[in-house]
Amino acid sequence: MQTSPHPQTLRRTIVNALIEVVKIDLIVVPAVFVAAIVFWIIGLGSQLPYSAVPEWAFALWAAISGLSVTTLGFDFSLAPSLVTLGLWLLVAAAAKRLVAGVAAADWDDDEVALGQWWTIVGAGLGTFTLAYAAPLVALALFVGQATMTPLGFLRLVLFLLSALFFGCLRVRGIDDFPGLRLLDDRAWDVGVRLARRLVWGGLVAAVIILAVGFVLRWEEVTDSMQVYSSPVAAGLGLLIVQVLFAPGILFSALSWSAGTGVGLGGAGTSSAFSATASPVPDVPVLQLLIGDYPAWTAAAPILLVVLGLLCTILGRFRARDVLESSWTGIGVAAGIVFVGAEVIAVFSSGALGPLGLADFGPSALTSALVITAWIGAGMSVGLLLIRLSNLQPGPGDDGLGVDDDGGYFGDDAVLDDDEVR
Repeated sequence: MQTSPHPQTLRRTIVNALIEVVKIDLIVVPAVFVAAIVFWIIGLGSQLPYSAVPEWAFALWAAISGLSVTTLGFDFSLAPSLVTLGLWLLVAAAAKRLVAGVAAADWDDDEVALGQWWTIVGAGLGTFTLAYAAPLVALALFVGQATMTPLGFLRLVLFLLSALFFGCLRVRGIDDFPGLRLLDDRAWDVGVRLARRLVWGGLVAAVIILAVGFVLRWEEVTDSMQVYSSPVAAGLGLLIVQVLFAPGILFSALSWSAGTGVGLGGAGTSSAFSATASPVPDVPVLQLLIGDYPAWTAAAPILLVVLGLLCTILGRFRARDVLESSWTGIGVAAGIVFVGAEVIAVFSSGALGPLGLADFGPSALTSALVITAWIGAGMSVGLLLIRLSNLQPGPGDDGLGVDDDGGYFGDDAVLDDDEVR
């Protein structure tokens, strides 16, 4: 019996992995050099040497990947999360192409294909990880003035593992993962769809929280812009900077509403339950974190409960799917939300300059857990309401009840699964 992978398939996978790394590097490296050149031109009045360009370029690459960078006398370990998300998508797409290439390979024996699947995939992904991470770390440490801190190492590992796992999952589903194949396919599909709704709903909830914050603190925000010689130009520049950190800002808004809050150096934590007076730079979104809010803002966690409730019950046929998958589907959705929120939380905290930004961001240990708990409570209530609707239908009810023949109360016909979708 053959116990080793087919040499030709293994070599082809490794070569493809190296090609995927080169594709990403051809996008990332020129992009960070262009950004570094722009920064160098802006700082030309400081008579900066040309050597600052490669130093800043590889420092930027390191910061995007989550490593800690020390430059201009400050520690920068808060990744520009929108750029990090773009790079993460590139890595996930590369992993997807790699796994799809292995799946499309010609196998002589189906049993060998099953037995050696993970060996081939592991060799390709391992080659990709080593070929991508090794030059990044070396150039970041020796040229970009980065430091390999435990948090930075954790971020880099999470960045690569989550992207590679997502790429594999997009190609093969859950069948090839020993820890996931125990789940029912139906429950997994329902949980994934529900988690997708929760992500989009969470983005809307975060925007609502920020909008309400700006309305309540508009005077303080406008006053903070008056310290600049050109408030309009400063506002435009700060808007661009805030957009680059948008995913972290949106997650911080959810953490603020959940009660775990956002840490501002060692001066305290700002949340819906507590205020802080820590000094922060004159950046509009940071002005929302200091000062007192009305007492009714302590009810902000209800927004997360309502989010989980609405994502569960809205849509007759989607609610039926949740009912059929029961607590398993709810648990899958909660698990996906927690894992995703935890990764975002790790990349949303760190250092970004002096004052309150020396140690800034939501707690990576508690924020994801509490946010998931509030949303999970809403999903649980939603499932109970769906079950209650199912058990107590009324005459001519348009609700979610199922009649004795398997049809929906108020429906003229029973739709099969394909028609529902």
